[in-house]
Amino acid sequence: MTETPHQWTLAIAFDRTVHYTRAQAVLRTADGDEFSGVGLAHSSAEGRGLAHVAGYLAAGRALCDLSQELLEAVVVDVDAELNRLSSAVPTSRAADRRPDALRA
Repeated sequence: MTETPHQWTLAIAFDRTVHYTRAQAVLRTADGDEFSGVGLAHSSAEGRGLAHVAGYLAAGRALCDLSQELLEAVVVDVDAELNRLSSAVPTSRAADRRPDALRA
């Protein structure tokens, strides 16, 4: 049996000024969740034939920020699931399971 693959979309938008390039990366999941990251880079290299470098650097930083947001979401989701599971399991005291001869 094969599953239909989930498709996520990633868009990166740029805002360029004389002094900096700002990139915003937005990731949308098949489930409708959205994550975003922002990256900045100085644009002083623009006049030296390296105009694309500031965009690459800003995009790379936005993707790093986005990956950090994804990892933080994983931590929150895993913690919530562990808390849900631990509250569903009845607790028992180890002392209640020991034979009477071992109880103090």
